[in-house]
Amino acid sequence: MSWQEEVFGPMAERTLENAQLYHLAHAYDLGRDSRLAKAIVERVNLELDQEENRRGVLRIRPGELYLRTRRGPLILPLRLPEDVRRVVAGERWESVRRDILERCEARFRTAYPEASDKMVRAFLQSLWNWHRASQGQIQPSPWHASRTRRPWGTTAGLGEPIAELDAARRASRLDGVEPRPAHRPETFERLSHFLREEAGVPPAVHEAMLLDLMALRARFAPRASMLRTGQMPLCAMHVDSARSLWQETRYQPLAPTVVSVFAGSERHQLRTRPLFAYEDYLAFHGTRLARMMMEAYRQDGLLSFAELQWITLLSTGTVSRAVDYYQRMHNVILPCPGSVLDMGRMLTHKDIIVRLHLQGLSVLEIARQTYHNPRSVDAYLKAFDSVLILHIYGLPPELMAGILGHGISLINEYLGLIAEDLKDVEQLRDYLRRRGVAIPLALTSGSSG
Repeated sequence: MSWQEEVFGPMAERTLENAQLYHLAHAYDLGRDSRLAKAIVERVNLELDQEENRRGVLRIRPGELYLRTRRGPLILPLRLPEDVRRVVAGERWESVRRDILERCEARFRTAYPEASDKMVRAFLQSLWNWHRASQGQIQPSPWHASRTRRPWGTTAGLGEPIAELDAARRASRLDGVEPRPAHRPETFERLSHFLREEAGVPPAVHEAMLLDLMALRARFAPRASMLRTGQMPLCAMHVDSARSLWQETRYQPLAPTVVSVFAGSERHQLRTRPLFAYEDYLAFHGTRLARMMMEAYRQDGLLSFAELQWITLLSTGTVSRAVDYYQRMHNVILPCPGSVLDMGRMLTHKDIIVRLHLQGLSVLEIARQTYHNPRSVDAYLKAFDSVLILHIYGLPPELMAGILGHGISLINEYLGLIAEDLKDVEQLRDYLRRRGVAIPLALTSGSSG
């Protein structure tokens, strides 16, 4: 499997159709790869699409950005299934992004045929805000360096993390109320006839099955009237997918999610005031990404860095740096598959968990602040305790990694925390005593030398 398939392949399978198939498999005992289930989903969506097209109902599909303008709604398809398939097949992300921007430019020029080239450039800059180095900048910013060389420092920043992020915008949507998908009686009758005569579905479940599929469609592809400008619906990984991570993505539960790609004056700032200082650039986009990740998490969804890359059209490196910057500056851990489900190489959240514990927070307090299961927090702390004990006995990091079964990078990160926060022997002894570990006094006294 290529790295493109591993990183972007799951995105191609997070679709409305797969969410409907998952529901049929778990609620109506149809097979996961049942041809009948696929035929039912295809027919239901086709009939509803045709009816809504005749009635002029406008739905925003997953991956489409909704903008409300004076000329009416402007819908920008930032993530089409064929775009994802191109990257999975090995095409460069830059060329696919160029085609996405050209497609968005065409839609903008259709809505604003009198727009000048300057207006078009400002519009595209709001969608893809690349960093422009200032003219006086001679040395590259240290924030461009790899994660292990970035200037994290030993203390968190003084900024306040976003706690109840954009709650008003989220409350203006569905508020957990089941949607009422409108349909004409004749459409419902045609679909019931299909289930009865062609699909062979028992009459007792016709109505329930159709209403379930319609409700899923209404949640994953909401009407434009249900969204605010700058919002995008997504088929996100569900927070309850931990038990099925070993399965293919199309067999995992999906969460209908709406995120605010632009909030407040962000789009205006991107159009009119480009950011020059790289730290300001990371702070701005870090706040945007944090908002989207928190919004998705409140709706039981998790956004990966690859998903955020498609939403913002930024590079993977920029997304990683911006998220890391926000987490370090605010001493929080943002919910994503790497932190909540422990997928990927997320060393940063382990580092913050141990730091919070060294500051005196309990396991439950850390779990609430870092969106982790308390058992996961306790497992990280036990791993830190093991490294600390082996460090007291003077074992080299390479041997620690072999004994504990952890990577050398995690061992070195824990050793760095020990050097920073447990320099004094009394601090070390008190910490181990709180953790219920008894170390001989002679050994701890000898380690101070």
